This record gives sequence, structure tokens and C-alpha cells, in this order.
Amino acid sequence: MHELTEEYKKQTLVDHLIELRSCLIKSFIGWVVGAVISYLLAEHIINLLLLPLYKVVPLQSKVFFRIFPEVFLAYIKLSIIVGFIISSPYIFYQIWLFIAPGLYPHEKKWVKSVVFLTCFSFLIGDLLAYYIFLPAILKFLYSFGEKFLVFKPFLKEYISFVLKIFIIFGVLFQIPSFLFLLSKLDLVTSSQLKSFRPYAVILAFLIAAILTSGVDPLNQLLLAIPLTLLYEVGIILVKLSEFKKGG
Repeated sequence: MHELTEEYKKQTLVDHLIELRSCLIKSFIGWVVGAVISYLLAEHIINLLLLPLYKVVPLQSKVFFRIFPEVFLAYIKLSIIVGFIISSPYIFYQIWLFIAPGLYPHEKKWVKSVVFLTCFSFLIGDLLAYYIFLPAILKFLYSFGEKFLVFKPFLKEYISFVLKIFIIFGVLFQIPSFLFLLSKLDLVTSSQLKSFRPYAVILAFLIAAILTSGVDPLNQLLLAIPLTLLYEVGIILVKLSEFKKGG
């Protein structure tokens, strides 16, 4: 059962470095392909990202730019980030091929689970951010100056702001994966997570209040409830893992 792992250990450092180089090169090529595809679709992606802004500022038909290279640089930045996102399954697959020979069969199973759960959770977090929380955050921030100031959205700042929101929500929705990983490293147990549950709920509402600017109770609930449920999902995953391990 452990033949692959023993053979993996016997490989020289040079062999590992060659495999690592191959993994990095293939991952980089995948990233470049994703970035090129994103660049070709950059105009459509930007128009999609601008829709929440137009809902908040309906009379604003265009965004502005200060210098000539600004739009081009925004396209490049967007292409790099979005390109990594769409190529991430392939990149994770290459990483998996590199580390899999050094894992035991039971370790391979839970590593696969963590990778799948991570990708799925990130997607759900970004969808909720785009359709629910981004419009709410934009509306709240715009309300401070709409009565006595003229709002001029600039492309560079707006794209950076939206991408940061997506990253934040994508990371927050990694709670189940993070808890599952901690349990596999024997750092937490389901009992410990259950005892921490009241504090986790309070923390979820604090995070929701910060991200929604603390002005709309409904939006706070719409974020705090999923965060709390994600914590519960993490507890369930840890419990199932402990049950299988005990069995």
C-alpha cells in the first residue's frame, strides 16, 4: 500500500526539483492561457462588473479615466486576476500531481475534498458578493455624497475595489475548508468547534456589520447567516472526518 510513498521518498532532490519545475511551468502556462482569454473578453467582463454601479448611479452612463494608459492597464490587471481564477482548477490539478506521490491513500482522499470544497466555496462567495452585497455596499457609500457632491467613477479605482470585494468574500467562504484542514492536522476537534459556536456567531455578525457598513440590518443578516451556516458545515465535515477515522 505504501510502495508509491516509499519510492517517492527515495527520489533524489534533483528529481523533486525537476518535477517541481515542470509543475510550475505548466501552471504558469495555464495561467497565461487564462489571462489571454480574459483579455479577449475584458470589455465584456468590465461591462458586467459595471452593472452594480449603474444600478446605484442610474444617470451615470460612463466611467472616466485620467491618463491614456489607464484603461489598458486596467485590462491587464483584470486579465491577470480573472485569468488566475478561471485557470485555478488546472493549476490545482498540477499541484495535486506533484504532491500526490508523496501522500498515503487516506491523505489523497481528504486533500481532494479540500481542493473541491475550496473552489466551490470561492465561487458561491463571489456570486453572493456580486448579486447581493456589492450593490448594497455601493449604495451605502454613494449615499454619503449624492446630495451635495458630483460622483465621477474612475475605471482603475472601481475595478480594484470590486476585485478586492470578490477576494474578501471568496476568502470568507473558505471557512469549511479551513476548519476541515485544521482537523486533519489535529489542531481542532468537533467538540472544540461546538464550544466556540456562540463566539463564532458573534464574530459572523461583526464581520457582516463591517462589510455591509453596519447600516442595513437586512444585508447584515444576509451575510451573517451564510457565515454562520458555513461554520456549521465546517463542524459537520470535521465530525464526519472524526467518525470515519474512528471507524
